[in-house]
Amino acid sequence: MPIIEDDDIITLTEEGHKRMMETLEHLKTEHRAEIRERMANVEKGSEMSEDPEYEEIKKDQSILEGRIAHLENILARAKVLSKGEISTERVGIGSKVIVENLKNKKSETYEILSTMESDPAKGRISDICPVGRALMRAKKGDVVFSQTPSGRIRYLVKDIKR
Repeated sequence: MPIIEDDDIITLTEEGHKRMMETLEHLKTEHRAEIRERMANVEKGSEMSEDPEYEEIKKDQSILEGRIAHLENILARAKVLSKGEISTERVGIGSKVIVENLKNKKSETYEILSTMESDPAKGRISDICPVGRALMRAKKGDVVFSQTPSGRIRYLVKDIKR
């Protein structure tokens, strides 16, 4: 078993870990079966070495195996945070943070996650994006600054939840 350094550890929430495990299982079972079926259909019909469809399937298979290996690598290095390990005192990975944009007075909610789990369109931001980095380690009542494409923004941390 390889030695994993602290820098190599990827912190995931229980939900993120579960989603990745489900994705991995789906890729290993359904997607592999689909490629095997496509391959069997091509093998029946023609001289494979000259068949462009065969080459396309081999390319798809290579991409699939790369995705599987990537997910397995992430999961092997993952530290899964339980709900109890997520602080409500300071912002960290797994925190749901309610902030007020002090310029426009609008409240926003962000869930701070690792880059492996982030999905900005759903309010799941990474701990290393500008807003996520600014919020990390903040406490309720703190004002943090973030440099964004639209300029410098000040946020008031209104609440921290699990």
